[in-house]
Amino acid sequence: MTCPIIISLSWPRHRTAIPCPRTRAACDLSTEKLHLLVVDDEPLNRDLLRRLLSADYRISVAEDADEALAILSREDGVALVLCDHLMPGKTGVELARTARETRADLQFLLLTGYDQDDEVVEAKSDGAIVEVLSKPWRSTELRALIARFLR
Repeated sequence: MTCPIIISLSWPRHRTAIPCPRTRAACDLSTEKLHLLVVDDEPLNRDLLRRLLSADYRISVAEDADEALAILSREDGVALVLCDHLMPGKTGVELARTARETRADLQFLLLTGYDQDDEVVEAKSDGAIVEVLSKPWRSTELRALIARFLR
């Protein structure tokens, strides 16, 4: 399936389609947003991240690892997962390890107040998560990290 990207060159009637750099298919980059998954058991955190990032990214939210895995199993376009570490059920690191069994290219950014936890340090060392952002984080720092990993 293709969605032509239209770029005006000099005159409004002179238009062309170019391929999307991410999928190599023709697409409209002006309307297609990269898809992020936010996983946090705290509703206020999910809402804050959704409001902060929805202007630039398509956002899905999950309140726990099981819901996140269900979203990831039906939506293969998720580019980055922003995940809390300590949640009921599975931790953020356990979620990352489980999800990466089927999607090795999936990147996880862990948002936690427990950045020196042994499990977190080990997961960062072995590549299960790409980065840890300590709480409380600044929105500018979060945006910069996301942009860096989605380049």
